[in-house]
Amino acid sequence: MAFGLVAAGGPAWAKKFTLDTAPVKQGRIFVDEKFLGIAPVTVDLKVSRRSVMKARAEKGGALGLWSTEFTKDQRQIVMIRLEEDEASKQTVASDIANKWLTIDPSTTGGAQKVTDEGEAWKKIVSIVTDNFADIEQLDRASFYLRSAWRVRRYSYAVVRNRLIIKRGVTPNLTIRVEIESQIYRSAEPLMASLTIRDEMFTENPRVYASDQDTVRILRDQF
Repeated sequence: MAFGLVAAGGPAWAKKFTLDTAPVKQGRIFVDEKFLGIAPVTVDLKVSRRSVMKARAEKGGALGLWSTEFTKDQRQIVMIRLEEDEASKQTVASDIANKWLTIDPSTTGGAQKVTDEGEAWKKIVSIVTDNFADIEQLDRASFYLRSAWRVRRYSYAVVRNRLIIKRGVTPNLTIRVEIESQIYRSAEPLMASLTIRDEMFTENPRVYASDQDTVRILRDQF
């Protein structure tokens, strides 16, 4: 398979390269952002004398944070680093992350659903504290509950999440629920003592199964 990927720098020569990923295998290979195939892939690349090409890889459930640069004179086997994504393995993709959900007891819940505000508050606190032991703010008067950030550290990522519940602005009782899920990724192994500032986190479209179950139970109960 021949690809005409030519960087500026004079005449180009075709050379055969084999690109592979490790320790995670069978990553999707990109050279200068052009997809070449699933590793290991052997291709003929037209490379000029002074050009430097950049290869990277990606795969579901893996981290492709690292790129590999290579030239015409480099050995023919190009290895690209692809690590297991521990944070993704422990979480599930979800459409409820970082979104406000509205639970209306008048239209949801089973036969034993609760619509009285006082009883609803007691049941909410009971359900939430079964999963989130550390509650940062709990105010019955304003019908507001927020768990503390629950932080989990992995080799190349820090994940934090929390649950927020408040009363909807409606005449009848409605309950607003949000799971905030955020992540910080690093290309270097993370030390346990490293402090991650708030602005370093980004939204994470994944949640832990236990948190998703908490929202499901709230919906079922109301």
